[in-house]
Amino acid sequence: MKDKDQLIRRIETLSDDALDEVYDFVAFIQERRQAGIEPFAAWGEWALRSGSFEFWNDPEEQEYTPADLRAEA
Repeated sequence: MKDKDQLIRRIETLSDDALDEVYDFVAFIQERRQAGIEPFAAWGEWALRSGSFEFWNDPEEQEYTPADLRAEA
């Protein structure tokens, strides 16, 4: 693992827009850990709770229906 000094030196060379991305990522990590989500253990659960897939609840957004699930011989 890299130490904090190396990380800070690399961050100091970033442009302002890249710093915004780094800040967002750090905030994401902090929020995930505060919520008790272990790294890499529950990505699916986190993704579902994030609301990113709410569009699937809209019937007009669904490409398939239960009838499409029937088995073909």
